[in-house]
Amino acid sequence: MHGVVITKGGAPMARPKKSTRKLRKAARKKDACDELKQILMDVHASECEVLVCSEGGEVLLEQRVPTTREDLRRAIGGIRGRKRVVFEHGPLTTLIKDALVDLVDEVVAADPTQNDLIARAETSSDELDARRLGMIDRAEGVHPVYVPDEPYRTLRSLLCHDHAMADQVTSAKNRLKALLRRHGIRCKGKGVYRKTGRREIAAQLPDAHWRWQLGSLWRQLDWLRKERVAARRQLRRICKGVPVVRKLTTIPGVGWLVAATIVAWIVDPKRFGRLNQINAYGGLGLGQHVTRWRFVGPKRASKRGQRELKRVLFIAARSATLGDNALKRRYQARIAWRWADKDAMRDIARHILYIACAIMRTGKEYDDRLVNVPPGPGAA
Repeated sequence: MHGVVITKGGAPMARPKKSTRKLRKAARKKDACDELKQILMDVHASECEVLVCSEGGEVLLEQRVPTTREDLRRAIGGIRGRKRVVFEHGPLTTLIKDALVDLVDEVVAADPTQNDLIARAETSSDELDARRLGMIDRAEGVHPVYVPDEPYRTLRSLLCHDHAMADQVTSAKNRLKALLRRHGIRCKGKGVYRKTGRREIAAQLPDAHWRWQLGSLWRQLDWLRKERVAARRQLRRICKGVPVVRKLTTIPGVGWLVAATIVAWIVDPKRFGRLNQINAYGGLGLGQHVTRWRFVGPKRASKRGQRELKRVLFIAARSATLGDNALKRRYQARIAWRWADKDAMRDIARHILYIACAIMRTGKEYDDRLVNVPPGPGAA
């Protein structure tokens, strides 16, 4: 029978018209395009493993794409519908974000330290790692990493470069003194690092090879110092384009380098919902085990957080307690209540971070009268 469809029950049913079938097919096609597609990437320096999955986890497409801006845009831009790109955070995060941010609905850089399903897997491959990342994302277990825009990226990079050179300077100094001490040459203080008197010090070494090694360490030290001065010059130049850095220097104990570090890593305080999140990001949080709704053991300092930010905050806290300000009085009140020095210093570091975030939000300068100083144990 033309135009009639026989159902399973045997009852005849008219076949839908051709126009109706086209509408249904178009509707199904539209639903497929509107479905959010999960694009999972296992990123490497030369190529990326790309998996395109449906919302239910079905793999729709798998391909390898060269890790270049043009190839990534061509591959991801050819996928129709709404798209969410997920990959693990790494050195190529900014490249991928800048290449894809205007082509997809969302770009997520996952924190690799939180992805134990990938890190502790016995078997590993590009495809398996991408699939596991998709499982974590569908279970809402991905911890996204905040990727700032310029000039904060450049500021972060220069600060890390300056810190790395500071470590290299310290290493060169330690190796220099170790070489002299191996030959019984006393070298207390900083005089051995100066350019004056080097010939007399080198003359105390018994062999020309040792003297050459000592001269090599001095040349390394001089070069690193020169490069560090140039790095500080670049940092000051870029800080001129970030006016809030100058306002943070009004906080006791905060110099321009500490202020630049706080601004570079916090960027926007509004991205933190609670003070606990700011503490955790700055490495100033305290962790404690809980079992059966009871705390077990003492509180312990968190090992997570941004180490660069934590380091400068403790430096600023120690410097602030050397002056005459409300932060010093707060520190003295904590000590009077028999707090340990490290706990009182952590409290001051937290307050410096809170004050810096408040200044970044409001644009106002530091006011010593607004700092909360708890009363001492002898207060009424």
